[in-house]
Amino acid sequence: MHTSKMNLPAILLLALTALALLIAVGCAPRGYALRPAGTHKSDPPDTIANGNAWYIESAPVAGKPTSCSFVEFDERGDYLDFQQHRHAYTKIRKLAEAGERLLVLIYVHGWKNNSQSSDVVRFNNFLQRIAASPFAREGGYRVHGVYLAWRGNAFPHALDRQHEHFTSTTEAFGGEPIVDTSRARGKFNFLYWAPEQLSYWSRKNAAEDKVSGVSLIRTIYTCGHTARRYGNTNAPNRVFLMGHSFGALMLEQSFAPASLARLTAEWPWDDEEVIERAQANPLPFDLVLFVNSAAPSIYAKQFYNYMVAHRQALLRHGIMGADAPLVISLTSKADKATRLAHKYGNLFATFYPSLWRNYDASDFILSTTKETRSVKVPQSYYYRRTPGHNPLLVNHWIVPAEADPEPLREQTAMQQNLDLKRPAEIASRTFHTSPRKPGGKTNTWKIVNSPPDPKWSTYKGLRSLSSIPNASRSGYWIIRCDEEIIDGHNDVWNMQAMETYAALLREAEFLRAQKPNPPKTD
Repeated sequence: MHTSKMNLPAILLLALTALALLIAVGCAPRGYALRPAGTHKSDPPDTIANGNAWYIESAPVAGKPTSCSFVEFDERGDYLDFQQHRHAYTKIRKLAEAGERLLVLIYVHGWKNNSQSSDVVRFNNFLQRIAASPFAREGGYRVHGVYLAWRGNAFPHALDRQHEHFTSTTEAFGGEPIVDTSRARGKFNFLYWAPEQLSYWSRKNAAEDKVSGVSLIRTIYTCGHTARRYGNTNAPNRVFLMGHSFGALMLEQSFAPASLARLTAEWPWDDEEVIERAQANPLPFDLVLFVNSAAPSIYAKQFYNYMVAHRQALLRHGIMGADAPLVISLTSKADKATRLAHKYGNLFATFYPSLWRNYDASDFILSTTKETRSVKVPQSYYYRRTPGHNPLLVNHWIVPAEADPEPLREQTAMQQNLDLKRPAEIASRTFHTSPRKPGGKTNTWKIVNSPPDPKWSTYKGLRSLSSIPNASRSGYWIIRCDEEIIDGHNDVWNMQAMETYAALLREAEFLRAQKPNPPKTD
């Protein structure tokens, strides 16, 4: 008995150490691919179930199937199975060479997901809805997804087998689930809740500093360039890049720096030959979209500042499309995960030596005067806030339109939002979303670059420079929207969000065909 009492503290210490280790590293698979291609150099044979396949293909939607390739990355950002990467870009080439006009969506998921989680189901349901839209049907697009997976969940994931996304994708893919349901949590689901929340710091660290490396950007650019190169000049393929939550953080860390050399090469520098051929968007992506980004906004600050300079370099010579967004970061005001959890999860950022620097307010941050230039902005202020919740960075807002300039009539909201033939005076900045509930009201929205709440876009009473129209015209739009469009952190696949993505695409396409507006004095 005495010995047992003496060992109790040691036993407790051991138990706490084991719990801490479990939280830190989790218990989900980490050293091998969950959808291995192995030695296969083509599509999976029929003997491999959809839930284990590195490539899946649905029944036809509006005459064409949808499909999705999977590429998985390890804890250090390397390929878990290089054959997945090779198959992904090879498949795009084969589809294009077979005469398909492609709409390719490359997607990086966020926290609590992997290549077998519910996000796979939601993403493929999203592809199905795009394929069924008038935009895809009338354009003759074959919709294809590339799902870039990492170990975003350190534990077995939750999977709702009763959700409409699960049942509809199961039906669309031959009556067989597109994820391996045996890898999901069982009946003791509740036991994972607490350690899963506490894995935030390890998963953020992985996304921020480890997985966002060469292999990820290699796949993104290889797939993008393949779709571009093998497309038809008169009916080009379309390529979109999207990241959600920590997936947006990973793109901010990989896509952004990898793109600067190509973008800077378009700066004319008074060279008449370059002026003649310069493009506002020379990248192999029609649009890059971050949704509910969970990235510390210190990275967005750097990229945004560059994109302002990029526009200015093009604006001097009136390069077509200089006012068009190349990257859009869309965040819902209702997203508590990026508004509150991130802020308080990084509460001690103030004490990080690497964040002890203070920015001068005049460093492209605030609209200052001689008397207020002494104001300092701590670097940790940017680290503790995500882009969509940082008053110093948000430069566009989606707000209710006071009037409906053009009712839907015979068009759906999706169809109208993508209609580039609408008159120019109403096409830009205004769009519709369908009702959330049956019998509800269709909403009309407007994209503005003046803050609906001027007080919010301030720091110590000084106006944010990003909220001034001259500064907001850059290739990087950071937008806030209402909960009617996106109701929370993971509500990024609903119809209203999809209709908004369509409107943002149209806005980018519309501005890309316009000469830039000259600077205005505020």
